Amino acid sequence: MLGLVAFGFFFYTLAVGDEAIELNENGVQSSTVTPMMYLSYIILGIIILSVVVFVLKGLFTSPETLKKSLISIGLLVVVVLISYFAFADNSVVNAQGEAIMLDDGEQLTASTSQWIGTSLYVFYILAIVAVGTIVWSGVSKVLKR
Repeated sequence: MLGLVAFGFFFYTLAVGDEAIELNENGVQSSTVTPMMYLSYIILGIIILSVVVFVLKGLFTSPETLKKSLISIGLLVVVVLISYFAFADNSVVNAQGEAIMLDDGEQLTASTSQWIGTSLYVFYILAIVAVGTIVWSGVSKVLKR
């Protein structure tokens, strides 16, 4: 049902044209774009709510699934903590000793630098684990034959 409403808004937008929306002639933008945005927010909310409900239902109906999920979350927390305390630094100067400036004109803070480094190292570690798991799976299949 919501798909049909979105389909109608889509064709209305095509009929009005992009130029009219960009120029906001006769309030076209508020009658075309705004309802679609609200519809998108409502659909997104419904999707998020249903995903959360079914995930929680699935977790609490099976203790083994809950245990595996908690172990996975715990391992992710360990990877984040290792990345934060062992690898990431809080350097706020570049190789020339100048302060690092952000796109908005503000200076990079030590905390922001630490979290950027942490997220990069978390990505590297998880990528290595993923590739290693794929290689291990392939090698173990070949060795079993």
